[in-house]
Formats: sequence, C-alpha cells, structure tokens
Amino acid sequence: MAPQTPQRSAHPGEAGAPLETARGRVVDVHIHFISPGVFEPLRRRPETYGVRLPDGEGVRFQVGGEAPTRPLIPALHTLDLHLTFLRAQGIDTAVFGPLMDVAGYSLPPAQGAAWSRLQNEALAATLRETPGRHYGLATVPLQDPKTAADELRHAVRALGLRGAMIDPNALGRPLGDTGFDPLWAAAADLEVPIVLHPFLLEAVERFGAHYLHNLVGYPFETTLGAASLILGGTLDRFPGLDVVLVHGGGFLPYHIGRFDRAHQTRAEARAASIATPSSYLRRFHYDTLVQTPAALGYLARTVGTDRIVLGSDHPFWMGDPEPLRVVRDAGLGADAETAIAGANAGRLFRLSD
Repeated sequence: MAPQTPQRSAHPGEAGAPLETARGRVVDVHIHFISPGVFEPLRRRPETYGVRLPDGEGVRFQVGGEAPTRPLIPALHTLDLHLTFLRAQGIDTAVFGPLMDVAGYSLPPAQGAAWSRLQNEALAATLRETPGRHYGLATVPLQDPKTAADELRHAVRALGLRGAMIDPNALGRPLGDTGFDPLWAAAADLEVPIVLHPFLLEAVERFGAHYLHNLVGYPFETTLGAASLILGGTLDRFPGLDVVLVHGGGFLPYHIGRFDRAHQTRAEARAASIATPSSYLRRFHYDTLVQTPAALGYLARTVGTDRIVLGSDHPFWMGDPEPLRVVRDAGLGADAETAIAGANAGRLFRLSD
C-alpha cells in the first residue's frame, strides 16, 4: 500500500485546519510501527524467532514459511516520519500499534512467543527515547492463548504498554471460542483494551484485482471478530473487557439490525443465551476511520460519541491523511469533538501521565 503524504495544516478556522486542541490532548490510536530495534537480533538469531530479514531492496520480513513481505513503507520503521505527520496534523499523542503483517501466528508457539517479546521490548525501548507523550500496544502470540495472556501481562506491567492489537482472524479460529478466554481474562484483569485489526484473510478469488481484499475483506474480518465475541458470549463472560474495532467497526454498526433480527428468528444466533446484539454495541469502542462525515455521524448516533476514538492508520494509503477533518465536518458539536479527538482515548488507554 502506498504511504500517506502529510498535509500542510491550514490556519485555524480554514478548511483542513486541525481541530482546536486547547481543550485537551489529541490522540491517534490507529497507527502502525515496528521498532528498528528488532533488526539486529533477527540478523543474529533468526532461528530463535522464526523470522528473518531477506536480502534485497528495502526492509522486508519473512515470518516462518510465509512469503516475504514487500518492502515496508519507510514510516513503518522510522519514527521521525510518524512524528512529522503527527505535528502536521496537530496530534499530540499516538498509541502505536504493531504491524499485523508480521504478527507471526503461523509460527510454533515458542518462536511466536519470542518474536512477540522482541517486538514489544523494542517498541517500549524506542518510545522511552522519543520526545513527547507516546505509547504502545503489544503484539501477542495468539496461536497459544495462555502464552498470549502471559505476554500481555509482561507488556503492560513490565514495559508500560497500554494494551494489545490482535488480528481478528486467529488462523481460522473464532475469537468467541472459549479457548481464547485466558487472553480476554488477562486484558479484563489488567484493565487494558484489545484492538482488533484485520490482516489475515482466507483466499477469495473474487477479491480479484480491485483491492477488494482491503475494501471488503478487512471490514468483513472486523465484523466477524466482533460478532463472534457477542454471539459466543465472550462479552458476557468478561464484563470488564474493552475491545476497539478499527475502520469504524467494520460492517457491524451499520447492519446491527440484521443481527437483532437473527436473534429473534434463529436459535443459532442465541446459542450463548446472549441479550439482543444491539445491546452490546456500546461494549466496543470504534475509531473514526470511516472516511465520510455522514458515516461518522451515523456511528456517533448509534453507539454514542463517548465510544469513538481518533484513528488515522498512518502511514497506509487507506488511512486518513487529515484524520481530524472528518470529526470536525461531522458537525457533532464542540464537546463531542473534544471527546473523540482525545478525551475518550485518554480514558480508555489510561493516558493520564
């Protein structure tokens, strides 16, 4: 995917100007970065992590038997490029998530655990040396939920990371499977959110040549993961669990009536004795990456402005190069804009320091 180009900020009040930030911090919670601190350990001990850096142009990763990635967009491993974007957009704080392309769920559990630990420690070390107030999200070895829970505890308690980002496609296992309960229990106990961010897709020939794997496949995966957490009873088993859905929640908030209808008419949609699916919408948080003010307005009316957090998806092409614009143009009012721009994220990720 092509990188975003940071836009020049206009003067306050002009089209394209950042929201006035005097009322509070502006926080971007959907941004991707892998610390270059992982490079040297991978070169020295690729067998420990099951990951290597292939020779050739740019920075690429090969995870286990997976195909090598394409050369990474430089901002994905160059923090200064992120910071330039944040300054241009009037964003004070970022919560940096991992690069899901290299999460490593296909690795044997021991290598997956070592690879997650390396990424998390390198991210924490980089952020400690970075000016400003920026935070990180852990990656965890989802192929082994108990080990994933242990890694989340280490990342939060020892490294100061503020939660985790996981792929809703856990090698084909539904997230509502009780086998994942150790991870959800750890997140609820630590009082940190889990961000669902799609990358892994089953092969669908009809995605074809029109980028539909991203346009349709990614929101589909987010919807499938969220629906599994609802219908599988996970949200009932862990009432303190916080989950963030990127891309405005996928298709879930916009077709929630279909889920409610199924709850009324199909026993399969009530298998875990859940309540009406729409009653769980406010158990999630949602980012602003819906691209249009009308969509954000609908989301706000449906889930409440207190459940929405700012997300740019920098530096990817499908991200929003001016993430505050959609918030302003949705016409939600000053208090809602302040909440979405940063106050909600500050509360959710405990960014009081």
